[in-house]
Amino acid sequence: MSRETYPKEELESYRKVQALAYEAVESVRKELYPGITEKEAARKIDDYIRNAGGTSFFHYGFAWFGDRTAFRGFKRPLSLNYLRKGEGLLPHFGGKFQPSNRKLEEGMAVILDVAPTFAGRAADVGYAFSFGKNPEYDKALSNLEEYRELILRRVLEERTLAEIYLEVDARIRASGYVNCHSVYPQGVLGHKVGRLPAYNLPGGRVNGFPFQTFAYLFPQMIKDLIPGVSGHSPLWGEGSNFRAEPGLWAVEPHIGKIYSGSKESQSFGVKWEEILVVTDSTAYWLDEDLPHVRLWKEKKKSKSPRQTVNSKKQKEKVPA
Repeated sequence: MSRETYPKEELESYRKVQALAYEAVESVRKELYPGITEKEAARKIDDYIRNAGGTSFFHYGFAWFGDRTAFRGFKRPLSLNYLRKGEGLLPHFGGKFQPSNRKLEEGMAVILDVAPTFAGRAADVGYAFSFGKNPEYDKALSNLEEYRELILRRVLEERTLAEIYLEVDARIRASGYVNCHSVYPQGVLGHKVGRLPAYNLPGGRVNGFPFQTFAYLFPQMIKDLIPGVSGHSPLWGEGSNFRAEPGLWAVEPHIGKIYSGSKESQSFGVKWEEILVVTDSTAYWLDEDLPHVRLWKEKKKSKSPRQTVNSKKQKEKVPA
């Protein structure tokens, strides 16, 4: 896989693209209403990006409502097991992942996801929230905070991506959730982003992705298959037995609750996605001023004085 390094000025350009992507999904959130479909919401995301000067996409806008945020009943595309069952081999994303005619209802979980490019520079974001009151969903979103610190710490410790993936997976299960990102193509927890080739040419659309995205990822993936050269990939999965190489990684832990029977409609998924910068000497999140980070900080600040006092009293009662 090619090593990618970026000067400070270039990283600032990527930060601005990522901020604009989050601006787009936050703006669309305000335009949602009962009865709007996933297709209509996704179209609003793409329109916002274009109106803001976006030149293309790493992937076009996705919108998932209700139990579809947990990928309930979805199957991983490009999986050999999927092929063996005689259900066909889908290119990259399967049809079920595409925005559907699912209509939004009060209390539903929502995920908006988009990866715009400006002058070829790509960023990929995922934005989760509930449309109306949904305490269980809000709790899950809060529980996602631990993975941000964990993932960065393990990268700095130079753990392999596979080790990090498996630790995240174990924590998800221990917390009573299911691993939803395991259903993504190749089951990725993350993937590289960067500057797309031929970004100024028409890219078409293949299941939500322009051809430039494949042109960026495939050469790196093919290189991974060459004997003596393999050992790296632009995809971060459970089989990624190598450390994160320098570059920009879009990281997207996605957890959920999947119910069956009469409660299946209450299934939901929640995620965040942002860029992790990896260099030869360190790693850090590209931006600390993002919606999910602000949300976690605000919740900590809003903790009542009474709760704080009670917590202190409980600690005092604990024997030394």
